[in-house]
Amino acid sequence: MSSISPHQRVLGRYPSAEKWLELLENLGRASATLDAYGRGLAHYLVHCEENGLKPEAASFEQIALYIRTLLPGGESALANSSLHQRLTAIRLWYDHLIFQGACTQNPVPRGQHRRSFQVPDHPGFSRGIIPRLIKLPDIPSDEQWSQFLRIASRSSIRDRLMLSLAYFGALRRSELVALRIEDIDFAHRLVLVRAETTKGKRSRTVCYSPEVAPVLIAHLNSLRVAGWKSGSLFRSESDRNSGDPLTKWSWSKTVERWAREADLSNISTHTFRHLRLTHLARTGWKLHELSAYAGHRDPKTTMVYLHLSGADLTAKMAHSIGKLDARMFGELFGLRLPQ
Repeated sequence: MSSISPHQRVLGRYPSAEKWLELLENLGRASATLDAYGRGLAHYLVHCEENGLKPEAASFEQIALYIRTLLPGGESALANSSLHQRLTAIRLWYDHLIFQGACTQNPVPRGQHRRSFQVPDHPGFSRGIIPRLIKLPDIPSDEQWSQFLRIASRSSIRDRLMLSLAYFGALRRSELVALRIEDIDFAHRLVLVRAETTKGKRSRTVCYSPEVAPVLIAHLNSLRVAGWKSGSLFRSESDRNSGDPLTKWSWSKTVERWAREADLSNISTHTFRHLRLTHLARTGWKLHELSAYAGHRDPKTTMVYLHLSGADLTAKMAHSIGKLDARMFGELFGLRLPQ
């Protein structure tokens, strides 16, 4: 039975696509990124085949018709973020074709904030061809979070420790499973998140609560008994691959099982990061402090947690027009408040 996936078979018919993905791999792009780009590009190439289009000669009008199938209500509708990722993959592939001399212009233009910018033969597309929707992360309520923790509390020490560090450090899934014993500073309860494990390729230091210290020590003692004094902090406990570094997929399955048992479909491995940063914002952390802790390149990315916390918004509202709001409420409901 062939292990080649359907999208790989499609890409195999286009040497330029395989060459482009190979170049990205050589440049160190993450495997998840390569897989997403490959799947997205394969879908576009199949669309071209089904409509008798030669990809190298595609026009902006033909790209627009393809995008129409991906919009809500289309036959292959995608979420807004997935649509942007798909267009990025296609656009970058065309950049590669131009570099190779296989085509003369990119039919998937980049949005730019310049009046002089024009989509080929179509002036006016100055902010990109598809609006980017910015949504607030979906985080659990306090009651839902408690319910989830009750389910997780039945699991092994390793899994509960992973949840704790993921939350305390606002760690991404890939950062959590990549932690090594050497990354832990026990004296100061700090965790080094190495640059090569992060999304932005920037190292940072996070911390954990003193309450988790005894559990961490117990986990390390169990590793030492098993013969591990360095290397991966979290290892597989299964008979099939016992001792191997735990994968992000295994961690995802664990969290999915917890969420399913708690009947909370909105919780994923990234929820712990969202929730921690929101909690920090509610306690008064400033924007630059949150950005550094989260490892965000752009502070604008961190702004979402200030919005989620509501703390800054509520304080400003109370200090600015609180009296006016109270007076309006009094007039509306028949209450007479002191002047």
